[in-house]
Formats: sequence, structure tokens, C-alpha cells
Amino acid sequence: MATCRHDWLVSTSERVARAGVWTRQGIIEVLANLLVIAAVPLIARSLWPMFREGITNFGFAEIVEKLAGAGGWTDVGWEVASTIGLIKPDFSAYDSLEVLHPLVGMQLDFVDLSVNSHPPFAIPLGLPLAYLDYGWWLSFYVIASFCLIALSMRLMRVPAYIAYPLALGICLTIPGRWGLMSTYPLSAVLIALAWKYRRHPAIAGAAYGVYGSSRGIGLLMLFYPLWRRQWKTLIIGAAIPVALLAIAVALEPTVITAFLESSRASIAASLQRSDLMTVGALLRRNGSQEYVGWLIAGVLAAIALWRKQEPFWVINWFILAVSPIAWLHTFVMAIPLLVVVWRSSKLGVVLVLIAAASVVSPPPLISTYFSINWVVVIAISGIALLACPIPRELEYPKPA
Repeated sequence: MATCRHDWLVSTSERVARAGVWTRQGIIEVLANLLVIAAVPLIARSLWPMFREGITNFGFAEIVEKLAGAGGWTDVGWEVASTIGLIKPDFSAYDSLEVLHPLVGMQLDFVDLSVNSHPPFAIPLGLPLAYLDYGWWLSFYVIASFCLIALSMRLMRVPAYIAYPLALGICLTIPGRWGLMSTYPLSAVLIALAWKYRRHPAIAGAAYGVYGSSRGIGLLMLFYPLWRRQWKTLIIGAAIPVALLAIAVALEPTVITAFLESSRASIAASLQRSDLMTVGALLRRNGSQEYVGWLIAGVLAAIALWRKQEPFWVINWFILAVSPIAWLHTFVMAIPLLVVVWRSSKLGVVLVLIAAASVVSPPPLISTYFSINWVVVIAISGIALLACPIPRELEYPKPA
């Protein structure tokens, strides 16, 4: 019996490896990343007391401080604060930031009475962190974000000797620093996973479902398995947000009503902020309506599809182009698309270099147009869809 079980495990592992789900090298790389995630915060905590005074004036002291266990304001902390509001009976997930930030232990560095504009099915994703100390999990989260940025490129077949140094370089930019404290690195990995394992229903479906749940508008990616008639993938991808919504409603029966009442005002307020440079925000501030941007993006996407571009990347670009909220660090989510653009042609290389220049541009550019890099990323990737032959990588075989 033991021999039969061993033979079955070996044959199953061989089939999975041939199907491209994992390799020995891939497992070693993941384990190495986990070791880095576990070790770096512990090292930072031990060294921080000795070097705290000397590093205070260092440009990225805030990141080092968070690696050493300090709290403070972060995007991901705000999202987990909403999750805590969801599970506490005296609060709502859609209470204002002023109400919720003490629940997670964040210091409110600025006056912001906005509320979470994420849909109800996004909020339960923070449950694993809601019961942990903010100062502890944040330090591991920051270094994990660096690993996720690198892995999002590795999944797109970028060599390790390029992906990891490039990820470090991204993290040393101002937008990259903010990206480490957000959920955008996770979004990048989920997009890359959905692409690499697009023939594996369980992996691709889970990637679509979690990405769509965390971003809301990302659920439009489900049009890809619908387009390809990948019904198992589609069912799994749709089931995840439904299950998360059921959890949210079970914890807070009025969560859907609270979302409808408060999130619209939150999005409207964000669209008026001068540091928000999405297409919709620019149009609204100049007297137009954001749906004009949707129409333009829809036309460009239709032309790209007519040119026989890969639908996965067309849909991915459309989601990024019509996102109502995107800050300077949102570009991290576009890393898989930028890798594809880079590989498309010499023009693609030039376009990505332009996007990279916008990311690392020093003040006064960033202080004047805080999120200009996001507009550049959308523009150059849109141009690439129209002018570059986006490569279609070899199809991965279906699981045995």
C-alpha cells in the first residue's frame, strides 16, 4: 500500500511538473523568498536601536523603520482597519478613516475623513491580518511586497538576475516605496499568475477571483476565461467574490447598504484631489465626465482586439485605464503588462523606458503632478497595444 501511494505521488508530481505548475527550481526560489521575508524584519528589529539616530535623515528611513516594527500610516493598514470595523459590532467597515484608524493602531498623519471605497467582497481579504498586531505583521508585509514585485516578473519569465535587482530598484523609488505598503504588489502577482497558468482552472480561477475581489473593477478580467470558454476557470473566479461577499454580509448585514451610501462620496472626493491623475479624475477636473475616458479606452481596446492582440492583455489594459482611483504607486500593478510591452519590439522597449523615467522623476515633477507616472504607464501601454506586435507566448499544456 505504501509503495502504491509513493508511486501515485511521484507520478502525480511528474504530471504537475510537466504541466508547468511548478519545478524544483521554482520551489527553491519560493522557499528562498519565504526565508527572506522571515529573516529581514527580525534583523531590522535587532539593528534598529543601534542605528536609529544615524538613519533618521536617510531618505528611506520610513521603510527601514517599518521593517523594524514601527507602525504609522499605510494603505494596507487602512484596508485592514476596515476589516476590523467589519468584525467589531460597534463599528462598520465603511466608517470614516478618523473612526477606524485607531482600531488597527495607525497614527493619523493627516486629516482625511474619507471612507473605504472598496466593494464589500474586498474587505474580508484582510481577516488573516485583523487579529494580529499591526506593528508586527506590517514589517513582514513590507519585505513580502518586495518579493512579490520580483515574483511578478519571474512569473513572466524575467531572469532572476534581472528581476530581483530591478525589484530592489523599483522599491528605492518614491512610488515604489509607497507600493510596498499597499496591495498593488499582490495584484501584480495575481495578474502574472492568471497569465502563466491560464490553462489551469484552479490556479487561474483563484488568481482572477482574488484579484477581482481586491480591486473590484478587476472582475472584468473574468471576460478572458469567458472569451476562451474556460468554464471551470470562470466558475472558480466568480465563486470567490461571491463567497467573500457572503462572509462580509454575515459579519455586517448592512455592509452592502453602507457601501452604496458612502463609497460614492468617497470616490467623488478622491476624483477632485489634485494628486489623483487617473483619466477619469483629469476629465472631471476639466469639466468633462469620466465616462468619456471609458469610451476612449473602449474604442482603443476594440481596435487592439481587431488587430488580433492577445485579449488577456487588452482586458488588463482596459481595467487599468478606467480605474477610478490610482495613485503614483499604482504602476506596480502594471508590471506584467510592461514586461509584455518590453518584449514586443524596439518601440516597446522605448515606451517602457519612458514609463520608467516617469517613475523615477524627482521633484518638482512628482510634487507638481503627483501621479503623472500612472498616466504615462496607461498611455505607453495603450500605444503599444495599437502599434506593437504583442507576443503570444507558447501555450501551456492542459493538466493531465
